[in-house]
Amino acid sequence: MNTQLIKHPATLVWALLMIATALSWWLGADGGELKSASIPMLTVTLMVIAFIKVRFVIHYFMEIRHAPLALRLVCDAWVVGICAAILGLYWFAPAS
Repeated sequence: MNTQLIKHPATLVWALLMIATALSWWLGADGGELKSASIPMLTVTLMVIAFIKVRFVIHYFMEIRHAPLALRLVCDAWVVGICAAILGLYWFAPAS
């Protein structure tokens, strides 16, 4: 077995992405007692998990973690800004 592959940071990130995907699927499809909880809070939780996954993909699979600090900060600001904008629209948009 190739131990370098197991020790590579991308392998851990990939495993975390798979766990986050399974958690999102469980919460969205078969949340059990959580299903009866507040649907808006469940939606926000799923969106936050999605944007955490986006950040991991940008940093580890698009190699931004090795980029200059300014680019890393811009990427993080973009992820946080878009997440905040979508959640803001979800919470504060008038119902149609």
